[in-house]
Amino acid sequence: MARIRRRGEPAITDLHRRMEQVMEHLLHDLGSSASAAAWTPRADVYETGDGLAVVLEIPGVERDRIEIVVEGPYLRVSGRRDEPQASACMRWHQMEIVRGPFERLLALPHEVDAAGIRAVCKDGFLVITIPRAPARARAVPIESS
Repeated sequence: MARIRRRGEPAITDLHRRMEQVMEHLLHDLGSSASAAAWTPRADVYETGDGLAVVLEIPGVERDRIEIVVEGPYLRVSGRRDEPQASACMRWHQMEIVRGPFERLLALPHEVDAAGIRAVCKDGFLVITIPRAPARARAVPIESS
């Protein structure tokens, strides 16, 4: 898989991406199933007043080819970008778009309400909204000394 590096990006951004990739590989190695991902979509994760928002860049991926799963403290988004339909008289001159399976495993910073997760796919972006888990009230007993 060829990596394309954008010019003009600060070195710290590149270092951050590389660290994120290393962490993803470690998380994949710890998992029970080995990933055969051909590519990894870029992601933005940010906190809102209600919970988290995750935005993945997945142009060319059909909605029915995407799977979103919450596994403990992790959000796993996987799917597949299909090969283009080729005709008998077609000859490739350049192929830069990576096709095939993808997977993105993201650590969730707090407990979430898995039943309330919503996802919308529009203009090549998958936007996942993840509400916080409702606070569990509990009485704290006071022990006598």
